[in-house]
Amino acid sequence: MAASVNNIAATFATIQISSSSSSSSSASSNNQTNFALSISPKPISTSWNPHTTLPRSQKSSLLNLYGPPGPPPLQSISAVHRRPQISKPRRPISLIPIGEKLPNVTVSYLNRNDTVQTVAIPSLCKGKRFVLVGLSAAFSPSCTRFVKRVESAKSKWADSIACVAVNDVFVMRAWGEHLAVGEKVMMLSDGRGELSRALGVSLDANGGDCLGLGERSRRFCLSAFNGVITSVDFDEEEDDFISRKKSTVI
Repeated sequence: MAASVNNIAATFATIQISSSSSSSSSASSNNQTNFALSISPKPISTSWNPHTTLPRSQKSSLLNLYGPPGPPPLQSISAVHRRPQISKPRRPISLIPIGEKLPNVTVSYLNRNDTVQTVAIPSLCKGKRFVLVGLSAAFSPSCTRFVKRVESAKSKWADSIACVAVNDVFVMRAWGEHLAVGEKVMMLSDGRGELSRALGVSLDANGGDCLGLGERSRRFCLSAFNGVITSVDFDEEEDDFISRKKSTVI
């Protein structure tokens, strides 16, 4: 298009303009004078901006009507149409490693004198066949059934059974009395969720239908001998993501 415009400009470089001048003394004689208008054959750029050569009044009206020349400033789509973020359940970073030692994490419980005591997990299973049951929420129907199922299956094999959840010591004590487990099952409190994170079974239960339970633990049953993990069973009714894992160490 720029070549066509340049050809037109070169063709009309010289324009003949006729001008008639009349004199007061001689009205009948008309002198025609040819004026040669020299137009520079400078090429016309396709990026020519008419706003730079228009009068101020026309320029302001065009600016008000069409805006300044050039494309409009780009805006970030994410900044204008940003969708609210929906929290999704956080999956564990890694599953419980079979064949390795239990993490050295301290949990708490309420003793007979209603005093809060702390104990390290490795000390509970030193030289013993130990079963650790992890639960999501005390008094929930699913967790209650899971505890009873594990107790009946592991009570003859294990030297010691402990139940742990991300609840306080008072809730765990009351739940143990409700289950009537007596001294057969030790009710432990993982109040800050340190044990569930160390085992890789931490569950973010803030969104969805979890009713804002916060950080919890997935339901699992862990068997260990002398502090070394021998098998891990997950509650398959809870989450399809977690598969059942077993070991043949013992």
